[in-house]
Amino acid sequence: MIEITTSNSTNVNELLFAFGNFCDEVMFIAMTTPTLPPFHQNKNSSFDAFTLVELLAVITIIGILAGLTLGAAGAVRRHGATSTAKAEVAALQAACDRYYADNSAYPIGTASPTTVTAPAGSTNLFINLVGSATLSVAPTSKRYLEPKPAMVFTNTSPNYFIDPWGYAYGYNSDGTNAPLIWSTAGQTTAGGTNKWITSWPKM
Repeated sequence: MIEITTSNSTNVNELLFAFGNFCDEVMFIAMTTPTLPPFHQNKNSSFDAFTLVELLAVITIIGILAGLTLGAAGAVRRHGATSTAKAEVAALQAACDRYYADNSAYPIGTASPTTVTAPAGSTNLFINLVGSATLSVAPTSKRYLEPKPAMVFTNTSPNYFIDPWGYAYGYNSDGTNAPLIWSTAGQTTAGGTNKWITSWPKM
């Protein structure tokens, strides 16, 4: 048995003719291998390239979706920071009330509640409520507040309380009247006090 493999059916016929005298003794199995055209010459291919306009449209849609996502994430962060500041202002006010109940006076603070400055009374507030000059030192007097580490600026001594934006909480009290406590909510220039988070009702 002789197996002949060729890519041209004409060659098969010629070979069969050459072995014609042996047709009775030899059984031929002829196999032809079709020749396929190159891929780039295949006119029936369904592959279509994207046009420049289609690519620009896709890029534009992706950009819009990314902008919406980032904007929503920023709004969530701002809302979270505002909620945290409100809770911390309330905690400071409650601690001041506990301090007053024991000492018949509030901690003294002279920061102005009308301008954006480094609050002048915040270090004294920290010492009186925490009972020490720094959070890492054991208190030498009663501790009226257990602040979270993120609420305390520790790079200076005495330490002071900071809001979620990293700025010092404002504090003002003459010791007799209820204190004013506020966060500027990230504001660093004069004006925009309506965005502040305060212990007093805003009109």
